[in-house]
Amino acid sequence: MNSTLDPISTYFNSYEDREAAFRRAVGFSLARRHAGPSVFWQDFNRISRAETRSNDNGSVAYIPSNPRDCLAFGTAHQVLMASHMSAANSGNISKERVLETAQQFEISGLLSQPIRTLSGGETVKLALAKTAVSMPLYSRLVVASPFTWLSNTNRHLLEYLNTVCNHCQKTLSILALAGEANLDAIGPSDTFIPPSPSRIPFRIKMTDVRIPLMVSLRPLAARGAHAAIENSTLDLVSPCLIIGDNGQGKSLLARSIAQAVSIKGQIALDSPHPQHPACLLFQDVLSQTMLRSFGALSHRPTKDRTDHIYNCYRELQQHYKRAIKQESSDKVAPIGDWSDKEHSLVDLKAILVAARIADNPGALILDEPDWGMSRTSAVAFVSAVLATAHSQQIPVLLISHKPWWGPVTASMLRVTRSSAARNRPAASPVFTIRLKSETSPS
Repeated sequence: MNSTLDPISTYFNSYEDREAAFRRAVGFSLARRHAGPSVFWQDFNRISRAETRSNDNGSVAYIPSNPRDCLAFGTAHQVLMASHMSAANSGNISKERVLETAQQFEISGLLSQPIRTLSGGETVKLALAKTAVSMPLYSRLVVASPFTWLSNTNRHLLEYLNTVCNHCQKTLSILALAGEANLDAIGPSDTFIPPSPSRIPFRIKMTDVRIPLMVSLRPLAARGAHAAIENSTLDLVSPCLIIGDNGQGKSLLARSIAQAVSIKGQIALDSPHPQHPACLLFQDVLSQTMLRSFGALSHRPTKDRTDHIYNCYRELQQHYKRAIKQESSDKVAPIGDWSDKEHSLVDLKAILVAARIADNPGALILDEPDWGMSRTSAVAFVSAVLATAHSQQIPVLLISHKPWWGPVTASMLRVTRSSAARNRPAASPVFTIRLKSETSPS
């Protein structure tokens, strides 16, 4: 990293190790969602009975690996207003103070949006802003894996928060995954094995796409609000990398292509399996599991379909093992066996991908695939996904703000967001997502 954050950052080889350290640092006041529903509810019951205590004499501020989990109110404005009121011990806080904080953390245009509509990068910016305001109330701050969410152009906001902590004479500790902050593109020393076939052409055509939005907590005021995707016909090649800064609309584009959100207009996907829609793996896969167990994620109504998922999982497991063979087992654990009683986050990601590949989708989209993984594990995982998907002629799109993936992709799609004018007509979009095909550096 070579920044002021180096001395305060500790790195772990697995999500589970990082989470265990984070929970110890904040007094075990978070329920574990990655360990299945039984463990989650055990933790929840302990927390509700106040059996957990902070392990230091003061209170600890924290931003967890999903920053949305530390935001308790409906909009960014409400979050910042509450933080200012608490820090000042007063209910008389001017709007100017809230706006000043929003401008400092580059979220002034998001103040009226519901938290649920913010992108991952926008959410972590809000969490950083809220924490900066509240630091006088706390003894120290612990942040989990911020580099997964923040693009390189926004890392200065984390450094600014560190400056705030120093000014308040409070310590900031960053608990991250090994290689998470690395900005180097994938090279010969990484655990990537090219898929075979190496390239799969496909096409996406956007026609008059409109995505209904709820950009306000006042439904009547927000009636008719929508985003647009510009008309385009994109000839792409898998592996395809979707790039763009925080908040540009990458995830919204992915959810539109995968029909995970309601749209008007048409998105046509021409690929080897055009009869099936694209499938999507969320960045925060724990939300996607909805606390279902590994067995529930792998089960299908018929034995044939369950067997197909099992075969895809085994193929992912074997490719992943092959990719990490040069790493010692204490650094990167393999994908666990199907029959294991306990499963890691990597296992959960693998079973979610296997279930989607088994459905022969028109394309598979991985949103920020390094979430919850060390660099070594993430590169090996993507390598395994590409090998398994390409063997079944399924194109793969990777969404990332990190500069890792360029050398191993065959095409690139840049996403930028163009906002409407302040006095826009009611029928015009709140913002437009623009797409530009670029040449991959591979």
